[in-house]
Amino acid sequence: MLVKNCMTPNPVTVVPWEDVKNTFHLLKKHSIRQVPVVKDGRLLGVVTDRDLRVALVRPDLTVEAVMSSNPVAIIEDATIEEAARIIRTRKFNALPVVSKKGELVGIITVTDILDGLLNLLRFHEEPTRVLVKIPEGVSLVDVIKVFQVSSEKVLSFSSSRESNKTYYFWVSGCDFEKLDRKLKEKKLNVDVNYPESLTNLTQ
Repeated sequence: MLVKNCMTPNPVTVVPWEDVKNTFHLLKKHSIRQVPVVKDGRLLGVVTDRDLRVALVRPDLTVEAVMSSNPVAIIEDATIEEAARIIRTRKFNALPVVSKKGELVGIITVTDILDGLLNLLRFHEEPTRVLVKIPEGVSLVDVIKVFQVSSEKVLSFSSSRESNKTYYFWVSGCDFEKLDRKLKEKKLNVDVNYPESLTNLTQ
């Protein structure tokens, strides 16, 4: 997934000649901790709430006097993994996003990255847990394959502590009627504990 697919476009910005008091109130109004400093569409710097708090004793100062010049930014076509690596390594809360021409096109925050990863893993949908008892002679690999062709995604699976013949599958977008049919077609004699709301559909 690319940064441009999960960034916040058209972020709040300030010009370098804005005074620090107004900029501080702007951050409070929008509940943000930093803001890109832009002139003619190009990123010049970033100013944080910490920079502004220190500068409030000098309300005559402008943003340009307290901002961080030449800020770390990320290109819009970079991956969110790269954005996450930079944010983690540099201990940032957010990164400005620029185009190939150096124009500010957005900002990507830790929350944006987490939302992107959740969408990628389909965790915005509540995954369904399915308990499966697999007797000796039945291949776990074959059972997994049936789950894969019957679901949008098999998020994970694990064996039960109580029995090495019992497994838990976490699936997203599973067609349980198809799952039941495929298990019968493959003659996989397993005991599937379907979600209670779907029990009638699979009988």
